[in-house]
Amino acid sequence: MSSYLTIPYEDLVEIPSPHIEPRLAYKSLQPRQVDNLTLIDGKTFSATSVTGDIYPAGSPDVGFFHDDTRFLSHLELRIGAHRTLVLSTATEKTFFAQIELTTGTITLRDSFDLPENTVHIRRQQLLASEIFFDRLTFENFNLTPVDFTVELLFDADFVDVFQVRGVARQEHGQYYRPIVRDHGIAFYYRGLDGVMRQTHIKLAPSPTEIQERVARWELRLEPLKRVELEISVTPMVEGRVSRAQAYELDHNLRQRRANFARWEASSTSFETDNDVLDGLLKTAIGDFHALQIPDGEQHIIAAGIPWFATIFGRDSIIAAYQSLSLNSQLAVDTLRVLARYQGKEHNDWRDEQPGKILHEYRDGEMTRDGEMPFGPYYGSIDATPLFLTLLCETFNWTADEQLIEELLPNAYAALQWIDECGDLDGDGFVEYLKRSSKGLVNQGWKDSWDANMHRDGTIAKPPIALCEVQGYVYDAKYRMSSLLRNFGDVKTAERLKRDAAELARRFDRAFWVPSRGFYAMALDSDKRPLEVISSNPGHLLFTRIISKDRARIVANRLMRDDMFSGWGWRTLSQEERVFNPLSYHRGSVWPHDNSIIAHGMAVNDMRDGALRILTALYQAASKFRDYRLPELFCGVQRREYDEPVHYPVSCSPQAWASGAMFLILMSVLGVHPSAPRKELNIINPQLPDWLDHLRIRNLRIGRSRVGLDFSRRGERTFCNVVDVEGEKLLVNVAFKK
Repeated sequence: MSSYLTIPYEDLVEIPSPHIEPRLAYKSLQPRQVDNLTLIDGKTFSATSVTGDIYPAGSPDVGFFHDDTRFLSHLELRIGAHRTLVLSTATEKTFFAQIELTTGTITLRDSFDLPENTVHIRRQQLLASEIFFDRLTFENFNLTPVDFTVELLFDADFVDVFQVRGVARQEHGQYYRPIVRDHGIAFYYRGLDGVMRQTHIKLAPSPTEIQERVARWELRLEPLKRVELEISVTPMVEGRVSRAQAYELDHNLRQRRANFARWEASSTSFETDNDVLDGLLKTAIGDFHALQIPDGEQHIIAAGIPWFATIFGRDSIIAAYQSLSLNSQLAVDTLRVLARYQGKEHNDWRDEQPGKILHEYRDGEMTRDGEMPFGPYYGSIDATPLFLTLLCETFNWTADEQLIEELLPNAYAALQWIDECGDLDGDGFVEYLKRSSKGLVNQGWKDSWDANMHRDGTIAKPPIALCEVQGYVYDAKYRMSSLLRNFGDVKTAERLKRDAAELARRFDRAFWVPSRGFYAMALDSDKRPLEVISSNPGHLLFTRIISKDRARIVANRLMRDDMFSGWGWRTLSQEERVFNPLSYHRGSVWPHDNSIIAHGMAVNDMRDGALRILTALYQAASKFRDYRLPELFCGVQRREYDEPVHYPVSCSPQAWASGAMFLILMSVLGVHPSAPRKELNIINPQLPDWLDHLRIRNLRIGRSRVGLDFSRRGERTFCNVVDVEGEKLLVNVAFKK
């Protein structure tokens, strides 16, 4: 790396930070621009405007982030003191963007005007090995030489991601005067956690003039000739080993393409006769590659960009469950990483208890200096039973006995947490109650402060027992009963089976609301049911805690217009007084929520609802950039010619939104793996009426790889087993009435 990176800290000059004061005006989250360009490499990501600029400076929806900190808060290209005009943009996967720009009509130094659309600027941006690259290529299509000034403006505010999201902060650490060299600028900040963070900007060729936050080049461009500038931005955190390497853009681009090719080759491939669906699935495959965070020898799926680029419990588990058909190694690694951070002690600040699976793990300044409890934080009521469900389902796909034997102690600890810590009042249900002063009030997947309301608008008081969590616990115990029996612990297996059966009986009595013909969303601290019609009971379908008759009632109720927006199921019925289609959890549409419900419908042999949701989400995705389903969108009723209404601060990509289509597809195709028995059962496969062919290759079941062709003729879908490689595998295709 360059010499300016090695300046002794004692030679730095402390400065006040007036340059960040305007940014404090962003007191709350601002709407994300739907056309922003996002590049991702695990916990490192960039979000720029469509021009490739980080602009407006300090805006909460743009920046270059690494390890929960914004290392670049301003990057702006100016030509002759003017901003550029966008011609077009294109992205490759989630790591490379190519932006075509030109100048407007600008006055040059020799007093004549440069006509618009005569200088072409190609801007190529890459994120690789924790480095952000920005290459600018200028080409002159005038008939005469052109002399002009190129300016790049920079700033680094080192703001913690919690502050970017709107958490107020009274104090910050020490800023230092940027260090300027002829080939770059370095920004320095020592946080309240005592850690020095640095942003190193390398410029090539060296600018004509360089100041603390501005670099200028005086360029002469001959007709039909090109000039190229390239910058690289490297984040550095004291005490940590950086993955950054001093290579230029082309080398790193080749490396990222090669890494993606290896990931793609190890994953299942999907090909259809529908270009939009193909694009949707390819985008999702790229998202799962980009969102992987290295942790030790494993990788775990980050929840999403920009707010959740870190390890999560619930989100990572559900995304891994959804993507088992894509690449089961994601689930294997996710389980190992979460087991590594499983709760060890009682710690109220972190809402930690022995055996509990974490909710979120942050490593930024505000967490490290004790302002936030997220290093790690355990305020999730559902991550622990879902961990057990994922463990069992991963075994169905992989038959990995070594994994099970390795994680059995973690599984026993999770079961013990459910029985000893999860049930706060001894009523047989698992409830949550935050103990941390900075923890989450609501600890289910609907975790916003106003997510759980009674019909009259009263906020439910904790401890709260969510209906879906009881289903998760039932599913975890029922599955673990079977798994432990196979591994020789018959006594515990029998107890878990009895526990599950008793929970199902108790649950139906406590949560069924006869006057509404539906299950309560939750029970509050007084055991009063939240009688609102919500999507939560839809999660009960895949857990099988409820009877077939009740399952059909739930499914039919969800299909009514007050719950079905036309783009998907809402989180809350529009007939409820507290319904708000523009809210985070009280009427919006979440693709992952829909995928879990559709999965449950298929499990209960109700494919029509699952196919309807597959169609609705497919149509919604066709309206989003790169056919990528976002974290959520608004639950406004769909009318003819409408498009989905964007939620203002929705994450995209979001792992469990990217995984939604894989889970629904496998569900409607009736794919049921049983790797320990060396079997793959395909029962009553169905394709939607807008899809005639689906080609699946490299589907991993245990140590076998399967190729399948699905084709639809009229109302029937047929499955042809093309090949089986590796170990012998029995593939059964069955059609049942």
